[in-house]
Amino acid sequence: MKPSTRDIYYIGIGNTISRAYRTKSRNDHWEKTYNKHGIIVDIIASDISLEAAKEMEKHLIASIGLKSLCNKTAGGEGFFGGKHTEETKEKIRQAKLGTKLSEETKRKIGKKSKGRKGAIFSHTEEAKKKISKAFKGKKRSEYFCKRAKESKQGYKPSEKAILASAKARKEKAVLIKELSTGFTGKIWDIEKEFNIDKRAVYRNYKNSKPIIRGNHKGLNFTTL
Repeated sequence: MKPSTRDIYYIGIGNTISRAYRTKSRNDHWEKTYNKHGIIVDIIASDISLEAAKEMEKHLIASIGLKSLCNKTAGGEGFFGGKHTEETKEKIRQAKLGTKLSEETKRKIGKKSKGRKGAIFSHTEEAKKKISKAFKGKKRSEYFCKRAKESKQGYKPSEKAILASAKARKEKAVLIKELSTGFTGKIWDIEKEFNIDKRAVYRNYKNSKPIIRGNHKGLNFTTL
C-alpha cells in the first residue's frame, strides 16, 4: 500500500515472506506506482495452503476492484514449483502485453477449463473455511473495510442468489411454540395459525409473559 495514503495498490501471494518485499520482476504499472509512492507491506496470512492463498487473493482483488490495483488479473494464478497449463501461460502472456484476450482465446480457455475444479470464481465450502481461518484474529484496516464496502455499492444479487438466500433463512428459522395451545411452527406458520403479526410474536417471546390485551390476549410464545 502507499505509505502516504495507505491506499492498497497490489494484492499478491508467494511461497516465501521475502517475496512480498521484492521490488524486481514486477509489472510496469507496479513499478511506476512503487517508484512514485514507495510501499508498505501488510502480510495478512501465512502458513496456509496454496489453494487457500489463491482463494484469498481472488477474494481481496474482487473486494477492492481490479481497476484500483496494479494487478493484471483477477488473481488465483500464483504457481510455485511446477509447470503452468497452456491456458494459464496464454493468460499471463496476454496480461503482460497489456492486450485483452480475444473471443476465440476466451472460448478455448473456457473449453479447456470446463468441468475442472476451480475453473470458476466461486468459493468451495472448504475454501471459505480456510479463508475465514486465515483472517481470524487479524484486524482489517479502516481503509480496507471502507473499500470492501464501496465495492458492494450498486451490487444487485441475481434471482438465483435471492432465492438461495431466502431458502437458507427458512432452513435456519427457529421453531416457536404457543404455550396455551401447544401449537408449534416457524414464524410464518405462527402468523397464519393465529392471524398475528410476527413483530408481536417476537415482542411476546422476548418478554416471556402472555399477551394481556387485544385479539390475541392470553397467547404466550416461546422458542424451542
